Amino acid sequence: MTKLRYFLLSLLLAVGAYLWFGRETQSASAQPEIARPAVLIAPGRVEPVRDPVKLGFEVQGRIIAIDVEEGDAVKAGQVLARLDDRLARARVTASKAGLAQAKARYRLARRGPRNEDLAAARAEADAAAAAAEHRGSEQVRSERLGEVGAVASAVVDADSAAARVAKAQASAATARYQSLARGTRTEQVEEAAAAIALAQSELDAAKVGLDQTLLRAPTDGVILRRSAEVGSIVTLTVPAPVVTLADLGHLEIRAEIDEADVAAISLGKVAYATADAYGDRQFPVRLARITHELGRKTVRDDDPRARVDTRVLEVIARFEGTPGEQFPVGLRMSVHFAK
Repeated sequence: MTKLRYFLLSLLLAVGAYLWFGRETQSASAQPEIARPAVLIAPGRVEPVRDPVKLGFEVQGRIIAIDVEEGDAVKAGQVLARLDDRLARARVTASKAGLAQAKARYRLARRGPRNEDLAAARAEADAAAAAAEHRGSEQVRSERLGEVGAVASAVVDADSAAARVAKAQASAATARYQSLARGTRTEQVEEAAAAIALAQSELDAAKVGLDQTLLRAPTDGVILRRSAEVGSIVTLTVPAPVVTLADLGHLEIRAEIDEADVAAISLGKVAYATADAYGDRQFPVRLARITHELGRKTVRDDDPRARVDTRVLEVIARFEGTPGEQFPVGLRMSVHFAK
């Protein structure tokens, strides 16, 4: 009887323990697990969306002014530097004079001769005709006297030659008068018009040459580097940049994804970027471009345990909206992606 009592008591204790610990286990298993999403961190550097542009002169000369310094913000079309332009200005002045001369000749060709010119040409023709008639009379008289031996044959020959010259001069004067009376030929007007076009093109070329003595900003941006000084000689044999311009209004991060994590990224993936210089601040970014070739790691961090021989895939993350900060080009940032 005593053994049966101990057996029943042990059985009750075992059942109670089972029920108690089973409920605790069930309660513990019913607790939801805290979601701890894995985060992929890709180191990178800030760079402009468009590559910086090295700007230099298209013509040779001596730099007389550089109007910007590194860090200056500039607008499209703003003059950044100047060459000595005295020779270029002289060419423009000469071309303007040549164009004015060509236009005057064209107007003269279109209008034709003035009445005064016609009258003068007519008078010259009449005078030449009268002179020819007089010389002709002298020739006839000399020939008659020569026939009777009153004058030498040399005199007869001289009067004959003078008569022929006078006749030719009269014919030329008459032809000039008739040409003026008919007006300017169409070909002459066309030639004068072509001369205007040629002079205008020469003036345009001279103006381009003058404008090329000015170095202008092609777009809005910030001067990253100044590579020349006033007094430097610009040559076309070895062209050298004067300044480097970058558009810092549109920035992106070129980050590196470890080879083992490339399957976790996709275009349009939303992430955020951080930088040691900005503490805990997070800047929203979106994955805009993924390259298609693995390469060596180029972005180094300060962790001595970090591997440097790993293969990486470059991706481009662009800021969502305006970051609110003017990040310097080359700033190291980390892009955080959710796996």
